[in-house]
Amino acid sequence: MRTPESRLRWIARFCKAATAPFVRYEVVGGACAPDLEVGIVAANHRSLFDVVAGLIALHHFRRYVRVLIAREYFERRFMGLVCRAIGAIPVDRGDAGHALDAAIDALRHDIPLLIMPEGKLHWDPDQPLTTGPAKTGISRLAIGAAVPVLPAGLVGTQHVWPAGRPLPRMNPFRRRRLVVVNVADEPMWLHGEDHATNAEAVMAEIRRLMAEGEALLLPAPAG
Repeated sequence: MRTPESRLRWIARFCKAATAPFVRYEVVGGACAPDLEVGIVAANHRSLFDVVAGLIALHHFRRYVRVLIAREYFERRFMGLVCRAIGAIPVDRGDAGHALDAAIDALRHDIPLLIMPEGKLHWDPDQPLTTGPAKTGISRLAIGAAVPVLPAGLVGTQHVWPAGRPLPRMNPFRRRRLVVVNVADEPMWLHGEDHATNAEAVMAEIRRLMAEGEALLLPAPAG
């Protein structure tokens, strides 16, 4: 019987193979990832392609996480099947308490999670290194389950699947688009009850990783 982890492994392999003609992935950092048995991977959210890139990057480290996904995606025919197959945890935007309890329970059973603390897409082409306001759930989860947070910065995904488009850009006749996933080398341990400050500290580290990743997207200087 297939487990959510085995399905995630298969999905990550399939997505990488299926998108290879259109997307080139570069995973950098993450020195601690192979030894991190359980924790929360926290990433920015600028595109629906972020989850795909995140799963592929974590497959690189042989890590298979559960994902917190807005409940409305569970109600769509195809997306709902995928969400259930990978063991995703539904989140009600108006009442996240149930999802918080389910996520803490998963962490306490040594199941790692992938979370986008912003909770919704944020992409400003005029200020590409900005992030949206973070929800405090990332701090509540980490402290409630006594697990570390591993920040990751995703860049380039917005060019593959821009916000507002029903489908990603998959043109085999154009140069492959580069997606960079920059993972922190050391995890963060959050403490105290100031969850807003903790969440912003995580986002600050994510923005630092985004800036490093963005530099890899730039063409090398001539000469």
